[in-house]
Amino acid sequence: MSYLLRFLIIFLFSVPSVFSEELKLQESNINFIAIHPFKTVNGKCFGTTVSPMTLTQGTNGLQIPKLIKIEIPISQIKSGDENRDEHIIESLGYPTITNISFTSTSITAKENEWTITGNLTVKGKTKNIKSVAVIQKEGQDTILSGKFQVLMSDFDVERPSLLFATAKDEVSIEYRFILKP
Repeated sequence: MSYLLRFLIIFLFSVPSVFSEELKLQESNINFIAIHPFKTVNGKCFGTTVSPMTLTQGTNGLQIPKLIKIEIPISQIKSGDENRDEHIIESLGYPTITNISFTSTSITAKENEWTITGNLTVKGKTKNIKSVAVIQKEGQDTILSGKFQVLMSDFDVERPSLLFATAKDEVSIEYRFILKP
């Protein structure tokens, strides 16, 4: 009887690890959309650093990390127009300020989504933001994606203007992270 009891205890403690797998971040895409009366600017953030790089997928879904940190090098923000890119990175404080950063303060899960709250720092100013990240499975890939809006004025970023027309204050940020086993 004690042999059976020991076997059951060992089995029960090993079951969660049998049904979990490590997922590694393979691709991170962070894009922004700024609207000017003459043009909608679609930009991409390259060279992004995300931590943690590995998450655990278990029987109850994707395990919530204690903390998410994201760093975007300002010099790697591209909009498809070099002159505009120079103005964008200058208005973000470059070269004095080299990164835009986000650090989560809380993450809560509900079905296939996480509500992520944290501090976004742009041009030395930190503001609290909240975003809902949807978690989807596409074949072997696990994808976290979502969006949120910020105001340039909240971060003392000068709104671009051209021919007496000024861009809208609101900028939409979209993100998509692809994790693979």
